[in-house]
Amino acid sequence: MGKHWKDVKDALEQEIDRIWWEEPEEVRMARALEFPSGAGTDGQAFGNLFFLVCDTQALGWWTAEPAVKSALKDPVFDVEQCKRMWKYISVHMAKLMGDVDLPACPAPWLNMPKLVAYCHDIVEAFDTVETKSELEDLLWSWFNYVNRLNKWFFLVFPWHHGDAYPAIGPKTPR
Repeated sequence: MGKHWKDVKDALEQEIDRIWWEEPEEVRMARALEFPSGAGTDGQAFGNLFFLVCDTQALGWWTAEPAVKSALKDPVFDVEQCKRMWKYISVHMAKLMGDVDLPACPAPWLNMPKLVAYCHDIVEAFDTVETKSELEDLLWSWFNYVNRLNKWFFLVFPWHHGDAYPAIGPKTPR
């Protein structure tokens, strides 16, 4: 038998509490530009930081969360369709950030093994989710977890590098 959705929710809530004020290891590693997987382009990790900000944003509040919440409130969608929708939107992104693919990728690609593990736990627990209300409760914790990670990555992103790229608008002297 797989995991029960309430146990997965509890684990997510404990992790949210742990990382609320304490920088998670995966964020610390990214901030220090440590990517044991070898992720990066031409020996630099700026793109990794960019993707961690953008992909956690898409996995949470910007894309996945509003789409899934809309489906959960829509009477046309049943609970099984909502589960499937969440999987289609979320699983591939979590895998890209946290999977290991030996021998080419010897460590979680963007240092996110917990993210992909929780994602797999949710999928494994889907058999115990019977109602849209239960799914909404479980995914509320998932989205809070992902959104908290996004806030951490947003906080540590080196935004000061943007000074080298000033915006040019209609009133900007050329």
